[in-house]
Amino acid sequence: ADPAKHAQIETVEDPEAEQRLIKSYLRKSDLRLLPVSFAMYFLAVLDRNNIGNAKVAGMDKHLGLRGDQFNWVVSAFFFTYIFCEVPANYFLKRLGARVWLPLIAVCWSVLVACLAAVSSYGSAVAVRVLLGVFEAGYVPGFLYLMSFWYTRKQQAPRVALFFSAGMFAGIWAGPLAARLQRIEGSLLGYQYIFIIEAAMTVAVAIFMALVVRSYPESAGFLTDDERAAALRMLRADRALFPSADYSIRQVGRALSDWTVWAYAVIFWAAATGGITQAVFGPTLIQAMGYTSTRAQVLSAVPSACGFVSQLLAMAMPRVYGRFSVWIMLSSAAACAFYAVLATVESVHVRFAFLALSNFALAPNMPLVSLWMSNN
Repeated sequence: ADPAKHAQIETVEDPEAEQRLIKSYLRKSDLRLLPVSFAMYFLAVLDRNNIGNAKVAGMDKHLGLRGDQFNWVVSAFFFTYIFCEVPANYFLKRLGARVWLPLIAVCWSVLVACLAAVSSYGSAVAVRVLLGVFEAGYVPGFLYLMSFWYTRKQQAPRVALFFSAGMFAGIWAGPLAARLQRIEGSLLGYQYIFIIEAAMTVAVAIFMALVVRSYPESAGFLTDDERAAALRMLRADRALFPSADYSIRQVGRALSDWTVWAYAVIFWAAATGGITQAVFGPTLIQAMGYTSTRAQVLSAVPSACGFVSQLLAMAMPRVYGRFSVWIMLSSAAACAFYAVLATVESVHVRFAFLALSNFALAPNMPLVSLWMSNN
């Protein structure tokens, strides 16, 4: 029998039993989807931002980069990352999350490993451009996957937890890079950063292919009763189903909606600060007078502050439901902290406000995503 059709016509005779089934469904779904998705995003952020750690470990000097060439190597990633996000979800719909998300993870990890072999400015830019193509599909793919499994209210804490993996990656990126760059072997220190972190991504991608399912309808780990209860819950919340249409016309309507662009500008403002800290944090700290290894380790502090504030973002909508108010408060605090950071002379005060600015700005990315999704 078609469980979706069954869920549509069946009435709930025992609300308490229904709630027990839904709790069991959420527990099983969380265990299957959230830990591996968190781990994969943790590694995705490591893989896109480890170029900053590699610079502190001497990559720019080895390649002979001059002027703003390193900045263009960093930025090359985002040109394709931006333009490939929407097409990536088209392939997600066609192949399913179980296939598509691990596939793109393996592809981008191969490209990260290739960064260890680049020998010039041009080859580094080319690899980063291709890296953006494949990493583009992961975050929108996860958000799209959540819409099949959870109601909008249930998505809020899970999406906030997911985004906190990015800041969690920042905590470990510096200390991990400091350890990897000290490996003694036939390669340079920065090359070990790329190769070993790429291998970690491949391992998690294989595990993801084994445990993730694309839709509740096809999840063998659910009982028939749990599946039916979940589909009733999702249908009542107008969640997406695999049979939902996905067309170019829908994309056109979305891109012509001014509110989508408004959300994009707000997210851009938050992401710019976050990416600057993630990629150039070790360089900024090194410029304050710290050694290369010390700067790698200290770069974990601002990320730890952002991680804590993104966890707090899980509770913000429950305390007060207006997303815009939380975003305005976070943005205003970040503006004030950045102003202090830009004007003070004391190294210790600068470092403190680098951490505080990341703490203030970090909640905006999950909050904007949830605000748009809920609307």
